[in-house]
Amino acid sequence: MLPSIRTAIIVGLVLRLLAAVFSPGYAMHDDHFVIEDGPYQWFLADHGGWFNRDVVPGHSVVYPGILYGILSACIGIGITDPQTQMLVMRILHALLATLAIPLAAAIARRIGSEESAKAAAFLVAVFWVLPFLGVRNLIEVVCIPPLMTGVFLVLRRGSMRDIVLAGLAFAVAFLFRYHTAVIPATMTMVLMVRREWRMAIGLVVSYATVICLTQGIVDLLVWGQFLIAPITYWMNFVTGSDEYANGPLYQYVLLLVGLLIPPTSLVLLWRLFTDKRSSLRYEVLLPIVVFVVAHSFIANKQERFIIPVVPLLLVVVAVAWIDRPQRSSGPVRWTSIALGWFWAVNTVLLTLFIFSYSKRSRVESLSYLHGIAGADRVAVIAKPGVFVPSFYLGHEIKTITVLTDTTSSSWGELSAFAPTHVVFYDITSRDVLLQRVNDLIPGHLTQLVEVEPGLLDATLHWLNPRGNKNETSIVYEVTSN
Repeated sequence: MLPSIRTAIIVGLVLRLLAAVFSPGYAMHDDHFVIEDGPYQWFLADHGGWFNRDVVPGHSVVYPGILYGILSACIGIGITDPQTQMLVMRILHALLATLAIPLAAAIARRIGSEESAKAAAFLVAVFWVLPFLGVRNLIEVVCIPPLMTGVFLVLRRGSMRDIVLAGLAFAVAFLFRYHTAVIPATMTMVLMVRREWRMAIGLVVSYATVICLTQGIVDLLVWGQFLIAPITYWMNFVTGSDEYANGPLYQYVLLLVGLLIPPTSLVLLWRLFTDKRSSLRYEVLLPIVVFVVAHSFIANKQERFIIPVVPLLLVVVAVAWIDRPQRSSGPVRWTSIALGWFWAVNTVLLTLFIFSYSKRSRVESLSYLHGIAGADRVAVIAKPGVFVPSFYLGHEIKTITVLTDTTSSSWGELSAFAPTHVVFYDITSRDVLLQRVNDLIPGHLTQLVEVEPGLLDATLHWLNPRGNKNETSIVYEVTSN
């Protein structure tokens, strides 16, 4: 007996709100530094030089602008603590992410049965990684509700109004994540193959018009050039592809198989690709496949790039599985085992991620200093390539990053900076670095607190010690000799 769609929505909302409260920190670089590199700087007198760049940033200014508005509203009502501001951010993102659940049901209902709609809603609600990702500041996640809205409206297409609204929804998804253009482009091709010329032309015109009136005008006002942000973004892919680590062509296929929890994932995907229903195969599954294939040929492969189509994939998997033909008792027994394994692993992973404080040591060490009187200048000792989330210190505290490589020129800036506190992000060579810092500062280091990594970081380190380094941060105060 499948739970109702309303129940799925309630469960999904509760899980996402739990993640908002109990999963602070950030999971990926862009999860946090979309704030650090944009809205956080806009509060400075010169906007941190953000709008005076020689090269226009490729990402749209729309999403950072929304985040800036949220931060401004928080400050306006007296919420100035960075951790509390981020809690507000996560709650708002949780509410937005919950919209994917009724949208999953609506899409499933267009291509399958009412039972498959219930299954799709529940799967999207409780799928292990979605509540965790739903509260992150990732454009790949924020674009999901408008993307799914566009897919649903094209599937419904009872009138030109649906097509025009679909173009609007797809354009909103584009404002957050340019790569989503693959989905409406593929659906337009399907309409053309089916000789639904009026619908295809309407979708293209609506989509392009909204993008020009939003992204185009925003770029013209901010950067002085029409649609310069997406143009710059795609030019960087073409001219700078050698700068990115390019994984194998099958990287995203393996990722999706892993996300769906093998070996059950193999059974689910086999059932999906043997489903012969036209609407499922060509109007939803084909755009997903084209999206994955297109990304497989693009340099700079990162796991988060494939996130926008994960809920859509869960929808078609649920529809194909629930509406499958009845089998004999033998396969049914193995099916029960496979599904039991899936839900057992999903429950464990769901619990782990919902209650995980990602990048805890980096965030908490700086949050600790935010609440300490006299913490005016903070030096962070970190490995090359580690970015410091200075947002959690607040604007009042100055910071400098000194690399663990003792030959780095950053060490020459330490004496003049005269830090009041020092944070070590790397303790593997702490004794040597401590001595070096003590030699360069006018005072002595006194340890205040040691911050251990969160549950998720510790678990990933246990699973793969070489690929996931455990990071313990230590905070010191510079006291007079």
